[in-house]
Amino acid sequence: MNYKLSRRRFGQLALAGTVASGLSYLGNKAFAQTPSLNIPNLNIVGIGSSSIITTDQTVVPEVNITESDDSTAPNIVPTVIKPLGLVLQSLITGNSQVLGDKSTPLLEPNEILSGFTSLTDGTLVVAITPVTTSRRQATSTRITFLGTPVKTLIVSGLKRNQQLGSLLGTIDGRLIGLVGKKNGTPPIVLVDIDLQTGEISPISKVKFPNDERVSNLAECPDGKLYTSLLGLNGDTTLVQLDSNPKKPIGLAQLKVDDKAWNNGLQSLVCSATGQLLAFGAMRYETPNAVYSVDKNSGNMTRLQDFDTTQITLARS
Repeated sequence: MNYKLSRRRFGQLALAGTVASGLSYLGNKAFAQTPSLNIPNLNIVGIGSSSIITTDQTVVPEVNITESDDSTAPNIVPTVIKPLGLVLQSLITGNSQVLGDKSTPLLEPNEILSGFTSLTDGTLVVAITPVTTSRRQATSTRITFLGTPVKTLIVSGLKRNQQLGSLLGTIDGRLIGLVGKKNGTPPIVLVDIDLQTGEISPISKVKFPNDERVSNLAECPDGKLYTSLLGLNGDTTLVQLDSNPKKPIGLAQLKVDDKAWNNGLQSLVCSATGQLLAFGAMRYETPNAVYSVDKNSGNMTRLQDFDTTQITLARS
């Protein structure tokens, strides 16, 4: 018997193999560190998403079969790719943890991770946003607390074309974030998020420019808030949020080795010593990496590669 796989089925099996290899790689990976510039005493946690591979013997494989006397059938095990949810990774140890399974996925295929932070009690929080604007297909924007047990709140107060992102657990115990259009364009609003109900309310003291994208929120121990502005060409400016002048205070253009950073940031965090850390990659480059940031000059120093989507500092 000759088995001829359709193009679609071949693609599914190929993807299954890729995802399975990726999960194995993720579980065993030891992250390479720059010899003279590793990151001591910082528990940096990354979050990403993946898919789970399950074998289901009741599924009929999608193959076209023709009979032949001089051939044998290959051992094909039907596979089904289902949403998995979230993968947490530790930068320092390289350990990973999968949250969710085939019966309770935390992330659907039509959703993205739009924000990630940690609260004062150490709870990790992620914002999950649907990518479609169709009322019939869209799920609800929600925040998920990655504790024991996992807790999810539906976010209320968003308009249909808005997205919640860039979460930040503040020093005084609040959860704040940035709300903008789903394509990332202005207007951008800084909001408080009720930790009990998921309801958002604008923080009107800060006014963002209408010609630049705003992403990422970080708070240093002195209480100062920082974010980044993204220009049309990808140029990225570090700014401080100050409620007195009611607009961001531009600090410096971000750059690496005297070359302008050209791709925005995935995350921005601040250590207990007041050191800003940026996370991302230059345009057309991989993987993402953690950089230390000089607030005055905008110079970024590459510390360590980290193949994940967003980061936060885990709190004890």
